[in-house]
Amino acid sequence: MKVIQAKSPRANGASASGISSSRPNHSSPGMMSSSSGYYEGDLSLDEEALVSMPEATLVECFGNLAITKRPAHLRPPAAFCLPLVSMKNDSSSGHALKHLTLTSVFDALHPYVGIPYINRRDVCSAMNLYWLKNCLESEQLDLVHRFALEMQVHLSACFGCRVVLDIYGSSRNGFGTRLCDVDMSLSFYPAPPQWAHNSDRVMRAVAKALVDFPKAVDERYVNAKVPIVRFRSSDMDMEADISYKNDLALHNTQLLQQYCKWDPERLPTLGVWVKTWAKRSGIGDASKGSLSSYGWIVMLIHYLQQVEPLPVLPCLQEINHQKGENVYVQGYNVYYWKFVDASRSRHCRASVFDLFVGFLDYYSSYFDWGVNVVQMVSKRLEYKLDKWCKYSMCILDPFETDHNLAQGIDQQMFEYIRSCMEHSRKVFTNRHLRAEFLSGYSFDVSEFDSRAHDEMDMERASQFGEFLLHKCIMVKQAPNRQFRDRSMSQSTSNSSTSSTSAGF
Repeated sequence: MKVIQAKSPRANGASASGISSSRPNHSSPGMMSSSSGYYEGDLSLDEEALVSMPEATLVECFGNLAITKRPAHLRPPAAFCLPLVSMKNDSSSGHALKHLTLTSVFDALHPYVGIPYINRRDVCSAMNLYWLKNCLESEQLDLVHRFALEMQVHLSACFGCRVVLDIYGSSRNGFGTRLCDVDMSLSFYPAPPQWAHNSDRVMRAVAKALVDFPKAVDERYVNAKVPIVRFRSSDMDMEADISYKNDLALHNTQLLQQYCKWDPERLPTLGVWVKTWAKRSGIGDASKGSLSSYGWIVMLIHYLQQVEPLPVLPCLQEINHQKGENVYVQGYNVYYWKFVDASRSRHCRASVFDLFVGFLDYYSSYFDWGVNVVQMVSKRLEYKLDKWCKYSMCILDPFETDHNLAQGIDQQMFEYIRSCMEHSRKVFTNRHLRAEFLSGYSFDVSEFDSRAHDEMDMERASQFGEFLLHKCIMVKQAPNRQFRDRSMSQSTSNSSTSSTSAGF
């Protein structure tokens, strides 16, 4: 038996399987692709593209590609791991199965193929536009840096030594929005003064010093596991936190920023969308017993590393390197690959819609939370240690790998999170969702489609995005487990102890 392996043709006629496409071409991987496959390298179906393939190799190929043969964590619907197989009889002998064609027409076996193309396209437009309207712009980030520099000068004058404020968190890692908080890590250069021997003492002194800083209002000391000072900016609509020597958080920020460079067109969009979706659904606030935005970003990156057969993102901490390149901070190795190959992520041309729905399906249906842990350090599947079996969810910090980001989630909240993901997956895979949205604006859907062959205009797409987020909100409210507020206001009248300890 002779077996032929070929790539599927471009959308310029009938494909090998009899499927044709007339979709417009988009170069951005975040948008819907017009080609027949989700991966780059589609070739025309000519004699030069045909490659002979032994029968034994074919059998092994089917065994490896079959969904049922894959481990559970490699069987998310968004994996696009099956080929399209077309057959034709031999013209001379009439034998069936004389030729098999393996193509990359993954649309034919796509789990969401029942969703009309125009629906998927407009959802992608809504998600991309939401990021465009809410992302943290460079001008706003410049104002934040100027504000931090002015505060740095003020604190240096108050303490009589050089103070350095480094910004970390959402405002720097590529997943920031215009309303995100600003996190800053305080350190002394070249060395801390003698009185600054612990973070509690330093933060109380900072709270005292900010009373005299005119651009900071509502300052208060928060006695948490990591003591912080929280305040608001008087000239910008911004809330900020200051912590002491939060070096691991600085490296975490740089790592996430590096991942955004590998896929700048889809990852920031997906990250902002996932964070917003989680907060709207009542499962994105760690102070209420759910998961933090940082935890959702780690889950997203882990999923994008697991997409098969071509992952969207690599594991930057797993790439081979010399032991001498390891860097240790507080006993943890913070090394990661510093080079960027953005073309690698473009091999997988799945849209932000496909990846978001796959993300929901992966964690609600395929990921075994009772056995496995979510981690972005390596591609291999990690299992729970004995100390983590008591937690319903286990999400590991990429550097502080003995820290579970989901340790505050109880069983009731875990079940609610899974139900939210299942509900949202049903919302996004509802083929009538777009028609419902347009009908709400008194549009005749068929007439609208005939008049508007292009994507929705910006105003309509923006409204569609809000409509999608609203539909994801469940009728059942999230279990509210409010943690005790341990914040204490710091003022000149009750801060004499801090003033003395700081050496003022």
